Amino acid sequence: MLPVFSDRRVDWPSHPYSTRDSLHEHDMWVAEGLTHRYPTKVLAELLSTCPQYCGHCTRMDLVGNSTPVIPKLKFDLKPVDRYDAMMAYLRATPAVRDVVVSGGDVANMPWKNLEAFLDRLLEIDNIRDIRLATKALMGLPQHWLAEDVVDGVGRVAAKARERGVSLAIHTHVNSAQSVTPAVAAAARAMLDAGVRDVRNQGVLMRGINDSVTQLLDLCFALQDEAWITPYYFYMCDMIPFAEHWRLSLAEAQRLQHDIMGYLPGFATPRILCDVPFVGKRWVHQVDTYDKELGMSFWRKNYRTSIEAADTEALSREFVYYDPIYTLPESGQAWWREHGELDAANAAAEVRATASREASIAQLV
Repeated sequence: MLPVFSDRRVDWPSHPYSTRDSLHEHDMWVAEGLTHRYPTKVLAELLSTCPQYCGHCTRMDLVGNSTPVIPKLKFDLKPVDRYDAMMAYLRATPAVRDVVVSGGDVANMPWKNLEAFLDRLLEIDNIRDIRLATKALMGLPQHWLAEDVVDGVGRVAAKARERGVSLAIHTHVNSAQSVTPAVAAAARAMLDAGVRDVRNQGVLMRGINDSVTQLLDLCFALQDEAWITPYYFYMCDMIPFAEHWRLSLAEAQRLQHDIMGYLPGFATPRILCDVPFVGKRWVHQVDTYDKELGMSFWRKNYRTSIEAADTEALSREFVYYDPIYTLPESGQAWWREHGELDAANAAAEVRATASREASIAQLV
Protein backbone atom coordinates (compact mmCIF):
# COMPACT_ATOMS: atom_id res chain seq x y z
CA MET A 1 0.00 0.00 0.00
CA LEU A 2 2.63 2.54 1.02
CA PRO A 3 4.99 3.94 -1.64
CA VAL A 4 8.12 2.38 -0.17
CA PHE A 5 11.36 3.22 -1.98
CA SER A 6 12.90 -0.21 -1.36
CA ASP A 7 10.06 -1.93 -3.25
CA ARG A 8 10.86 -0.21 -6.52
CA ARG A 9 12.67 -1.81 -9.38
CA VAL A 10 16.17 -0.50 -10.05
CA ASP A 11 16.07 -1.13 -13.82
CA TRP A 12 12.69 0.41 -14.66
CA PRO A 13 11.26 2.09 -11.53
CA SER A 14 8.85 4.02 -13.77
CA HIS A 15 7.73 3.54 -17.34
CA PRO A 16 9.10 6.31 -19.63
CA TYR A 17 5.52 7.41 -20.34
CA SER A 18 4.15 7.26 -16.82
CA THR A 19 2.43 10.37 -15.51
CA ARG A 20 0.84 11.25 -12.18
CA ASP A 21 -2.53 11.86 -13.87
CA SER A 22 -2.16 8.92 -16.23
CA LEU A 23 -5.87 8.84 -17.12
CA HIS A 24 -5.94 12.57 -17.90
CA GLU A 25 -8.90 13.09 -15.60
CA HIS A 26 -7.85 16.66 -14.87
CA ASP A 27 -7.90 17.39 -18.62
CA MET A 28 -11.53 16.33 -18.69
CA TRP A 29 -12.77 18.52 -15.85
CA VAL A 30 -15.98 20.25 -16.89
CA ALA A 31 -16.09 21.93 -13.50
CA GLU A 32 -13.35 21.88 -10.89
CA GLY A 33 -13.20 18.27 -9.65
CA LEU A 34 -15.90 17.00 -12.04
CA THR A 35 -14.54 14.68 -14.74
CA HIS A 36 -16.86 13.94 -17.68
CA ARG A 37 -15.04 11.06 -19.32
CA TYR A 38 -17.89 8.79 -20.44
CA PRO A 39 -21.09 9.66 -22.34
CA THR A 40 -23.46 9.09 -19.40
CA LYS A 41 -21.13 9.05 -16.37
CA VAL A 42 -19.13 11.56 -14.39
CA LEU A 43 -16.65 11.42 -11.53
CA ALA A 44 -17.13 13.96 -8.74
CA GLU A 45 -13.97 14.46 -6.69
CA LEU A 46 -15.24 16.13 -3.54
CA LEU A 47 -11.97 16.35 -1.64
CA SER A 48 -8.29 15.66 -2.06
CA THR A 49 -7.56 13.60 1.06
CA CYS A 50 -7.81 9.90 1.83
CA PRO A 51 -7.34 7.72 4.95
CA GLN A 52 -4.71 5.77 3.02
CA TYR A 53 -1.80 6.69 0.79
CA CYS A 54 -1.44 3.98 -1.82
CA GLY A 55 1.62 3.81 -4.02
CA HIS A 56 -0.54 2.68 -6.94
CA CYS A 57 -3.17 5.43 -6.56
CA THR A 58 -4.48 6.57 -9.92
CA ARG A 59 -5.19 10.01 -8.41
CA MET A 60 -1.75 10.51 -6.89
CA ASP A 61 -1.57 13.92 -8.56
CA LEU A 62 -4.50 15.14 -6.45
CA VAL A 63 -4.31 13.20 -3.19
CA GLY A 64 -1.92 14.36 -0.52
CA ASN A 65 0.19 17.45 0.02
CA SER A 66 2.96 18.76 -2.19
CA THR A 67 6.54 17.89 -1.28
CA PRO A 68 9.81 19.71 -2.07
CA VAL A 69 10.19 17.61 -5.23
CA ILE A 70 6.55 16.83 -6.19
CA PRO A 71 4.01 19.63 -6.57
CA LYS A 72 0.44 18.36 -6.25
CA LEU A 73 -2.70 19.50 -8.00
CA LYS A 74 -4.86 21.62 -5.70
CA PHE A 75 -8.44 22.80 -5.85
CA ASP A 76 -8.69 26.57 -6.21
CA LEU A 77 -12.36 27.10 -5.40
CA LYS A 78 -13.98 26.89 -2.00
CA PRO A 79 -15.88 23.60 -1.52
CA VAL A 80 -19.29 25.29 -1.64
CA ASP A 81 -18.42 26.95 -4.95
CA ARG A 82 -17.03 23.72 -6.41
CA TYR A 83 -20.15 21.77 -5.46
CA ASP A 84 -22.41 24.50 -6.86
CA ALA A 85 -20.52 24.35 -10.18
CA MET A 86 -20.86 20.56 -10.28
CA MET A 87 -24.61 20.72 -9.68
CA ALA A 88 -25.04 23.40 -12.32
CA TYR A 89 -23.27 21.25 -14.89
CA LEU A 90 -25.28 18.14 -14.02
CA ARG A 91 -28.58 20.01 -14.24
CA ALA A 92 -27.55 21.42 -17.62
CA THR A 93 -26.36 18.05 -18.99
CA PRO A 94 -29.32 15.61 -19.00
CA ALA A 95 -27.28 12.90 -20.74
CA VAL A 96 -25.46 12.28 -17.44
CA ARG A 97 -27.25 9.67 -15.35
CA ASP A 98 -24.44 8.12 -13.26
CA VAL A 99 -22.29 9.94 -10.69
CA VAL A 100 -19.32 8.38 -8.91
CA VAL A 101 -18.78 10.38 -5.73
CA SER A 102 -15.13 10.09 -4.78
CA GLY A 103 -12.03 12.08 -3.96
CA GLY A 104 -9.74 11.37 -2.26
CA ASP A 105 -12.11 9.33 -0.17
CA VAL A 106 -15.61 10.31 0.88
CA ALA A 107 -14.92 8.78 4.32
CA ASN A 108 -12.72 11.80 5.02
CA MET A 109 -15.67 14.14 4.53
CA PRO A 110 -17.89 14.99 7.51
CA TRP A 111 -21.04 12.94 7.04
CA LYS A 112 -23.38 15.93 7.23
CA ASN A 113 -21.52 17.55 4.32
CA LEU A 114 -21.58 14.38 2.24
CA GLU A 115 -25.27 13.81 2.94
CA ALA A 116 -26.03 17.38 1.89
CA PHE A 117 -24.22 16.80 -1.42
CA LEU A 118 -26.05 13.52 -2.01
CA ASP A 119 -29.41 15.13 -1.24
CA ARG A 120 -28.70 17.71 -3.93
CA LEU A 121 -27.80 14.96 -6.42
CA LEU A 122 -31.09 13.22 -5.70
CA GLU A 123 -32.98 16.36 -6.66
CA ILE A 124 -31.66 16.21 -10.24
CA ASP A 125 -34.11 14.24 -12.39
CA ASN A 126 -31.57 12.77 -14.81
CA ILE A 127 -29.36 11.22 -12.07
CA ARG A 128 -30.29 7.54 -11.72
CA ASP A 129 -27.15 5.95 -10.29
CA ILE A 130 -24.96 7.15 -7.43
CA ARG A 131 -21.87 5.30 -6.33
CA LEU A 132 -19.84 6.19 -3.25
CA ALA A 133 -16.18 5.31 -3.79
CA THR A 134 -14.32 4.56 -0.56
CA LYS A 135 -11.25 2.50 0.14
CA ALA A 136 -11.96 3.26 3.79
CA LEU A 137 -14.54 0.46 3.88
CA MET A 138 -11.46 -1.76 3.95
CA GLY A 139 -8.87 0.59 5.46
CA LEU A 140 -11.07 2.29 8.07
CA PRO A 141 -14.21 0.16 8.45
CA GLN A 142 -14.94 1.81 11.81
CA HIS A 143 -16.05 4.91 9.92
CA TRP A 144 -18.78 3.02 8.09
CA LEU A 145 -19.85 1.35 11.34
CA ALA A 146 -20.27 4.66 13.19
CA GLU A 147 -23.87 5.21 14.25
CA ASP A 148 -24.26 8.61 12.61
CA VAL A 149 -22.88 7.30 9.31
CA VAL A 150 -25.07 4.17 9.32
CA ASP A 151 -28.15 6.27 10.11
CA GLY A 152 -27.21 8.79 7.45
CA VAL A 153 -26.70 6.14 4.79
CA GLY A 154 -30.12 4.77 5.72
CA ARG A 155 -31.72 8.17 5.14
CA VAL A 156 -30.03 8.65 1.77
CA ALA A 157 -30.80 5.06 0.69
CA ALA A 158 -34.48 5.46 1.55
CA LYS A 159 -34.67 8.71 -0.39
CA ALA A 160 -32.87 7.09 -3.34
CA ARG A 161 -35.28 4.14 -3.43
CA GLU A 162 -38.25 6.50 -3.24
CA ARG A 163 -36.95 8.39 -6.27
CA GLY A 164 -35.92 5.32 -8.27
CA VAL A 165 -32.19 5.95 -7.92
CA SER A 166 -29.65 3.16 -7.38
CA LEU A 167 -27.25 3.86 -4.49
CA ALA A 168 -24.19 1.62 -4.19
CA ILE A 169 -20.82 1.62 -2.45
CA HIS A 170 -17.62 0.76 -4.29
CA THR A 171 -14.59 -0.17 -2.27
CA HIS A 172 -11.04 -1.28 -3.05
CA VAL A 173 -9.66 -4.53 -1.62
CA ASN A 174 -6.63 -6.23 -3.18
CA SER A 175 -5.88 -9.26 -1.00
CA ALA A 176 -7.89 -11.87 0.86
CA GLN A 177 -6.04 -11.03 4.10
CA SER A 178 -7.67 -7.59 4.02
CA VAL A 179 -11.19 -9.03 4.26
CA THR A 180 -11.31 -8.84 8.06
CA PRO A 181 -14.35 -9.34 10.30
CA ALA A 182 -14.56 -5.55 10.67
CA VAL A 183 -14.66 -5.11 6.89
CA ALA A 184 -17.40 -7.72 6.65
CA ALA A 185 -19.36 -5.98 9.41
CA ALA A 186 -19.07 -2.62 7.68
CA ALA A 187 -20.24 -4.03 4.35
CA ARG A 188 -23.20 -5.77 5.99
CA ALA A 189 -24.08 -2.56 7.84
CA MET A 190 -24.25 -0.69 4.55
CA LEU A 191 -26.43 -3.37 2.96
CA ASP A 192 -28.71 -3.39 6.00
CA ALA A 193 -28.93 0.41 5.76
CA GLY A 194 -30.38 0.03 2.29
CA VAL A 195 -27.68 0.47 -0.33
CA ARG A 196 -28.33 -1.63 -3.41
CA ASP A 197 -24.93 -3.28 -3.48
CA VAL A 198 -21.38 -3.12 -2.15
CA ARG A 199 -18.90 -3.83 -4.94
CA ASN A 200 -15.13 -4.20 -5.08
CA GLN A 201 -12.91 -2.54 -7.64
CA GLY A 202 -9.46 -3.99 -7.05
CA VAL A 203 -6.17 -3.49 -8.83
CA LEU A 204 -4.05 -6.31 -10.21
CA MET A 205 -0.73 -6.19 -8.38
CA ARG A 206 2.28 -8.39 -8.86
CA GLY A 207 2.92 -10.57 -5.85
CA ILE A 208 -0.41 -9.62 -4.26
CA ASN A 209 -3.18 -11.03 -6.46
CA ASP A 210 -1.50 -11.98 -9.74
CA SER A 211 -2.04 -15.74 -9.47
CA VAL A 212 -5.27 -17.64 -10.02
CA THR A 213 -5.18 -18.92 -6.43
CA GLN A 214 -4.65 -15.46 -4.94
CA LEU A 215 -7.33 -13.85 -7.08
CA LEU A 216 -9.93 -16.56 -6.44
CA ASP A 217 -9.18 -16.58 -2.71
CA LEU A 218 -9.83 -12.85 -2.66
CA CYS A 219 -13.05 -13.13 -4.67
CA PHE A 220 -14.44 -15.92 -2.49
CA ALA A 221 -13.52 -14.02 0.67
CA LEU A 222 -15.32 -10.91 -0.61
CA GLN A 223 -18.37 -12.82 -1.78
CA ASP A 224 -18.76 -15.32 1.06
CA GLU A 225 -17.48 -13.49 4.12
CA ALA A 226 -18.38 -9.86 3.44
CA TRP A 227 -21.14 -9.97 0.82
CA ILE A 228 -19.05 -7.67 -1.35
CA THR A 229 -19.44 -8.35 -5.07
CA PRO A 230 -16.09 -8.84 -6.89
CA TYR A 231 -16.80 -6.37 -9.66
CA TYR A 232 -13.67 -5.16 -11.45
CA PHE A 233 -9.95 -5.68 -11.31
CA TYR A 234 -8.05 -2.97 -13.09
CA MET A 235 -4.61 -3.28 -14.51
CA CYS A 236 -2.41 -0.93 -12.50
CA ASP A 237 -2.33 2.50 -14.11
CA MET A 238 0.83 3.94 -15.62
CA ILE A 239 1.84 6.17 -12.75
CA PRO A 240 5.43 6.81 -11.59
CA PHE A 241 7.21 4.22 -9.46
CA ALA A 242 4.54 1.53 -9.91
CA GLU A 243 6.36 -0.76 -12.33
CA HIS A 244 7.12 -3.36 -9.66
CA TRP A 245 3.34 -3.88 -9.30
CA ARG A 246 2.17 -3.66 -12.91
CA LEU A 247 1.32 -6.73 -15.02
CA SER A 248 1.47 -7.04 -18.79
CA LEU A 249 -1.71 -7.23 -20.83
CA ALA A 250 -0.91 -10.85 -21.70
CA GLU A 251 -0.70 -11.77 -18.01
CA ALA A 252 -4.02 -10.06 -17.33
CA GLN A 253 -5.65 -11.88 -20.23
CA ARG A 254 -4.43 -15.23 -18.88
CA LEU A 255 -5.82 -14.43 -15.44
CA GLN A 256 -9.22 -13.54 -16.89
CA HIS A 257 -9.27 -16.81 -18.81
CA ASP A 258 -8.14 -18.93 -15.88
CA ILE A 259 -10.60 -17.65 -13.26
CA MET A 260 -13.65 -18.31 -15.43
CA GLY A 261 -16.01 -21.04 -14.19
CA TYR A 262 -15.13 -20.94 -10.51
CA LEU A 263 -17.36 -18.11 -9.32
CA PRO A 264 -21.02 -17.34 -9.99
CA GLY A 265 -21.33 -15.31 -13.15
CA PHE A 266 -22.47 -12.17 -11.34
CA ALA A 267 -19.47 -12.47 -8.99
CA THR A 268 -16.84 -13.20 -11.64
CA PRO A 269 -14.83 -10.00 -11.90
CA ARG A 270 -14.04 -8.43 -15.23
CA ILE A 271 -10.38 -7.58 -15.66
CA LEU A 272 -9.98 -4.17 -17.25
CA CYS A 273 -7.34 -2.01 -18.85
CA ASP A 274 -8.10 1.67 -18.24
CA VAL A 275 -6.64 3.05 -21.45
CA PRO A 276 -5.62 6.73 -21.38
CA PHE A 277 -8.15 8.88 -23.29
CA VAL A 278 -10.30 5.79 -23.92
CA GLY A 279 -11.56 4.46 -20.60
CA LYS A 280 -12.33 1.00 -19.28
CA ARG A 281 -11.85 -1.87 -21.72
CA TRP A 282 -12.02 -5.58 -21.05
CA VAL A 283 -8.52 -6.96 -21.54
CA HIS A 284 -9.64 -9.04 -24.52
CA GLN A 285 -11.06 -5.98 -26.31
CA VAL A 286 -7.59 -4.96 -27.47
CA ASP A 287 -7.46 -4.15 -31.18
CA THR A 288 -3.85 -5.19 -31.85
CA TYR A 289 -1.02 -6.11 -29.51
CA ASP A 290 2.73 -6.04 -30.09
CA LYS A 291 3.96 -8.36 -27.34
CA GLU A 292 7.62 -7.87 -28.23
CA LEU A 293 7.50 -4.12 -27.56
CA GLY A 294 4.67 -4.28 -25.04
CA MET A 295 2.36 -1.92 -26.88
CA SER A 296 -1.36 -2.62 -27.07
CA PHE A 297 -3.56 -0.55 -29.37
CA TRP A 298 -7.18 0.24 -28.53
CA ARG A 299 -10.12 2.00 -30.15
CA LYS A 300 -13.02 3.87 -28.62
CA ASN A 301 -16.71 4.20 -29.45
CA TYR A 302 -17.48 7.62 -27.97
CA ARG A 303 -15.92 11.04 -27.57
CA THR A 304 -14.91 12.44 -24.22
CA SER A 305 -15.67 15.99 -23.13
CA ILE A 306 -12.42 17.25 -24.72
CA GLU A 307 -13.00 15.64 -28.14
CA ALA A 308 -16.26 17.17 -29.34
CA ALA A 309 -14.61 18.62 -32.45
CA ASP A 310 -12.15 15.78 -33.05
CA THR A 311 -13.37 14.02 -36.18
CA GLU A 312 -10.73 11.29 -35.88
CA ALA A 313 -11.32 10.35 -32.23
CA LEU A 314 -13.28 7.22 -33.13
CA SER A 315 -10.82 5.99 -35.75
CA ARG A 316 -7.59 6.73 -33.88
CA GLU A 317 -5.70 4.02 -32.01
CA PHE A 318 -4.73 4.69 -28.40
CA VAL A 319 -1.78 2.99 -26.72
CA TYR A 320 -1.22 1.25 -23.41
CA TYR A 321 2.27 0.04 -22.46
CA ASP A 322 3.34 -3.15 -20.70
CA PRO A 323 6.04 -3.02 -18.02
CA ILE A 324 9.32 -3.12 -19.91
CA TYR A 325 10.87 -5.79 -17.69
CA THR A 326 8.14 -8.25 -18.81
CA LEU A 327 9.25 -7.99 -22.45
CA PRO A 328 11.68 -10.28 -24.26
CA GLU A 329 15.25 -9.04 -24.43
CA SER A 330 14.74 -7.68 -27.96
CA GLY A 331 11.86 -5.54 -26.72
CA GLN A 332 13.80 -4.30 -23.71
CA ALA A 333 16.70 -3.39 -26.00
CA TRP A 334 14.32 -1.38 -28.19
CA TRP A 335 13.12 0.57 -25.17
CA ARG A 336 16.65 1.23 -23.97
CA GLU A 337 17.31 2.80 -27.35
CA HIS A 338 13.99 4.59 -27.88
CA GLY A 339 12.85 5.31 -24.35
CA GLU A 340 13.33 9.05 -24.78
CA LEU A 341 10.82 9.28 -27.64
CA ASP A 342 7.49 10.80 -26.79
CA ALA A 343 4.64 8.30 -26.63
CA ALA A 344 3.01 9.35 -29.91
CA ASN A 345 6.28 9.07 -31.85
CA ALA A 346 7.09 5.71 -30.28
CA ALA A 347 3.69 4.30 -31.26
CA ALA A 348 4.04 5.75 -34.77
CA GLU A 349 7.44 4.13 -35.17
CA VAL A 350 6.06 0.75 -34.14
CA ARG A 351 3.23 1.17 -36.64
CA ALA A 352 5.62 2.19 -39.42
CA THR A 353 7.87 -0.79 -38.71
CA ALA A 354 4.90 -3.17 -38.76
CA SER A 355 3.70 -1.66 -42.05
CA ARG A 356 7.12 -2.07 -43.64
CA GLU A 357 7.36 -5.66 -42.48
CA ALA A 358 3.90 -6.41 -43.85
CA SER A 359 4.83 -4.91 -47.23
CA ILE A 360 8.02 -6.95 -47.37
CA ALA A 361 6.10 -10.10 -46.49
CA GLN A 362 3.66 -9.48 -49.37
CA LEU A 363 6.52 -8.99 -51.82
CA VAL A 364 8.14 -12.23 -50.70
